[in-house]
Amino acid sequence: MSETRSGHADNTLSQVIGTIRACTAISAQDVDFYKSLDPSIAASLNQSSTILLNLINDIVLSVDENNDAIETGSEGLENAWKNIGEVMDLLFEKSETSVNNLKRRTAAPQTGSLQYLDDSTTIGDNSFKKIVKPQLNFARPVDNTELHPFEPLLHTKPNALKPLQVPPQLTLEEDDVPAHYPQPYEYEIEHQAYDDSVLKIETPIPSVSWDESDATWVDDKKSLDAMLQVLKNARELAIDLEHHDYRTYYGITCLMQISTRDQDWLIDTIALRDELWILNEVFTNPNIIKVLHGAFMDVIWLQRDLGLYIVSLFDTYHASRLLGFPKHSLAFLLEHYARFKTSKKYQLADWRVRPLPRPLQAYARADTHFLLNIYDHLRNALIEQDKLAQVLHNSRNVAKRRYEYTSFRPKVVSSVVYSPVEKEEPWRSLMFQYNIPPEKATLVKRLYEWRDLIARRDDESPRYVAPNQLLVSLSMSAPTDSWGVLSMGSFLTDHVRTNAKALAQLIKRASSSSVVDKSENVAPGDERSLQNVSVSEIEVNHSRYMSLVGDLTGQQSCEEHKLDEGSLLFAGKPLPNETFVVYSKSEVSTVSFTDLNDRKSRIFSQTQVQEPTKAIALPSRSESPAMEEEISNGTTSTLESTEPIDTPKESKEDILVLKERKRASKPAKQSSDQTPPVKEVLDFKTAKKVLAPAGSMPSKNFKKRFDPYSAEQKGPEGLKRRKKTRGLQKSFKG
Repeated sequence: MSETRSGHADNTLSQVIGTIRACTAISAQDVDFYKSLDPSIAASLNQSSTILLNLINDIVLSVDENNDAIETGSEGLENAWKNIGEVMDLLFEKSETSVNNLKRRTAAPQTGSLQYLDDSTTIGDNSFKKIVKPQLNFARPVDNTELHPFEPLLHTKPNALKPLQVPPQLTLEEDDVPAHYPQPYEYEIEHQAYDDSVLKIETPIPSVSWDESDATWVDDKKSLDAMLQVLKNARELAIDLEHHDYRTYYGITCLMQISTRDQDWLIDTIALRDELWILNEVFTNPNIIKVLHGAFMDVIWLQRDLGLYIVSLFDTYHASRLLGFPKHSLAFLLEHYARFKTSKKYQLADWRVRPLPRPLQAYARADTHFLLNIYDHLRNALIEQDKLAQVLHNSRNVAKRRYEYTSFRPKVVSSVVYSPVEKEEPWRSLMFQYNIPPEKATLVKRLYEWRDLIARRDDESPRYVAPNQLLVSLSMSAPTDSWGVLSMGSFLTDHVRTNAKALAQLIKRASSSSVVDKSENVAPGDERSLQNVSVSEIEVNHSRYMSLVGDLTGQQSCEEHKLDEGSLLFAGKPLPNETFVVYSKSEVSTVSFTDLNDRKSRIFSQTQVQEPTKAIALPSRSESPAMEEEISNGTTSTLESTEPIDTPKESKEDILVLKERKRASKPAKQSSDQTPPVKEVLDFKTAKKVLAPAGSMPSKNFKKRFDPYSAEQKGPEGLKRRKKTRGLQKSFKG
């Protein structure tokens, strides 16, 4: 049968290739020319074109009924090329989809319709009632202080290659790793060999019927011991956890699911929190394969809350990634291999509720009931593709992860160590996420620290104490009274409401401290502008200023402008320390404020000043070269005026600029007692004539202006109209 199919395929391919070659050869010729030479060729080509066009129309309309049929003729075919391209793209897309569906059907281990999780029944009133915090009844109280590194909760160490150290020995601090207790089973996870069953391709064992089986509830010591006896005889175990982290600071492991080939258990980890350490006898047995999906956080919750560790872990998440699946979730694996469709309805359910409703039990049981069958298919595929070793290596790295408190986390983030907060300044994430201005950094930090302190004290999650949106609103609004805090919106939490007054005071102090911090941040090179000034320096500068004012105004004393203690100069304001630029032909130098005062005082003592001088003339280079050298070196020199003050002249060689704009001096106003000057009366008879006498010729330089509105003058003439040559036209007509 296969040989017949291959023969038909070869025959079809050869015919297609021949047709393409013939079409190419025909298109290379001038078909219209040959059709005009021989009517028989034209009739044959038209008939063939009609047949091909009908076939193309049938294909196009079968793919997309909304397309219009291609009309006959070259114009209709040329206009329809776009439609043909779209149809071909659609054909390729449909064919690719069909091939993928065919591959999935052949690769799927099971056939038949999907089985759905029964989530028609509601949870009931338990989901809405207020749950008493279970950590209040823990025999081992919750410790959120982080005064010491996390200490493992092991009582014994079964299946050990290295004995358990009692008491555990603290590893000394290194460069980037603070002092910590090592992971107790790190050596065993790295050196214990997997069971030989994981290295062989075996026929997948189907899961027990979902409808004909049920899970066993374990919440006391008796049922726990009975389950442990069954687990010791198993070769593979499927494990999963359900966690709650909203009404507790670190989180609580609320439920554990364990499945063997023929039985399921649901363990109440809240009731058996201090008893489940005995499962280490099974969990650390290297001959029992522990199958988990995405055990990244499961191994952390097991050791943090229950003191459990896993040896011989097989993580189906890493297997799905190496096999190149389009999705890596457990829901995809359940649908692909087990033909079971779970529900996302209870992903965010409160797993602390007791008794646990039936829908939640069914949802939790589905996570492990089919997992061992999925493991069989993944193991076989990995062995066939020679990727099993990499999955086992990745699974070992996940099992070796160690839990550590935030205060003792490594300075460099490591995948081997997990901490609740892994950033050095986590409050900065809020600023970047919500675009908070940098000047609010101090306030955001104080609010974040307050929230963390309250959450640790009451064993609540930080987002329960105050969600991030509330912290952002408090940071941006910055209310300084309790009423302002209480008006933050409808999402106000109980902790913020009861601590409104304390929060208002915190915001007020943080805002004031942020202003001080901002003033203390002096840019490099600006230290002199904000230096502290003593009282004596203030008095000296004030006396210099008043003497300069006296010289400018002509007053000998300025007693009415004495310096008092209420002056702004005593308020810590920075005093000006300006330098003035001296421009010359060859170089530029600066003169300090003190030197400038001395120079001005000497000038004004030698001359009588009627009004402020705008520019002071300096001797030229030829007259006093030594003086110019002193100015360029920044030393004080004596300035002497070279011209009388009544007729000042500015030297073009050197000018001392006092950062003042030159203005033309206004004439002094005459006093009222002086007699005004006599105005000269114009006599037209004796005045000089400005008009040319009549009949005289204008001078050569005189140019008469053109007035377009004058009637006496004419504008430039336009182009003359060209005359028609009628004789020539008649000659052409003839």
